Amino acid sequence: MDNSEQELADKAYQHTVLIVDDEPQVGKSIARLLRGAGIGSVLAASGEEGIECIKGAEPPFSLILSDQRMAKMPGTRFLEKARKLTPDSTRYLITGYSDINAIAEAVNKGAIHRYIEKPWDNDTLLEAIEKGLARHELILENERLLKLAKRQNSKLYALNIQLKESGIKHKATLAQLDETIKKLNRKVNNLTGQKGPEHRVKALLDQNQVFSPEMSRKLYPALLFELYEQLSRVADENGFDMPGVS
Repeated sequence: MDNSEQELADKAYQHTVLIVDDEPQVGKSIARLLRGAGIGSVLAASGEEGIECIKGAEPPFSLILSDQRMAKMPGTRFLEKARKLTPDSTRYLITGYSDINAIAEAVNKGAIHRYIEKPWDNDTLLEAIEKGLARHELILENERLLKLAKRQNSKLYALNIQLKESGIKHKATLAQLDETIKKLNRKVNNLTGQKGPEHRVKALLDQNQVFSPEMSRKLYPALLFELYEQLSRVADENGFDMPGVS
């Protein structure tokens, strides 16, 4: 595993929550709650400011928490825009019961994942935020695994191509060696098929019965040795080795 893959495998997620509320004290109160749980946050005093924060965030915010009733831009409108800019961020809306129609519309449009009713309980709010962060982390984990799988698949594909190319070269080498062996075999067959003077002498001796069969058997090894010597000289001239004798 190379460094980039190790980095993907060892990825630890650091979550940051964007809090959008035109009442500074409310935003600061939520930020303190998150800080106590080890969760970072960024404050924005309006929807417009929140949009600028989203555009400049790297990595994107894990969760966006917005109040519904703000002077310039309602929370539902802001979260609709936020979804287009950072679709993987979890989006929560803080609202009162009187805003139920706006909530229903935002849910139907997919702009929010959950709404938090006022007044809220801190434990309930923190639990909801932690669940939203877990949702976002699951998305990031899926993306991480997908990237890792793509890199590994690319490596496997390259290795497969390399093995195929190596196999083609190996086959070509084997074919070349096979042809070389065939040529050597033809040379050996041609050489061993030649009839030297020793063969002719033995044939004459056998035909004319100059020596007894026992004497011929004694003389024949010497003739074969001389033949081997001649074949060795021919082999040297043709560039290959003769087999050994025992």
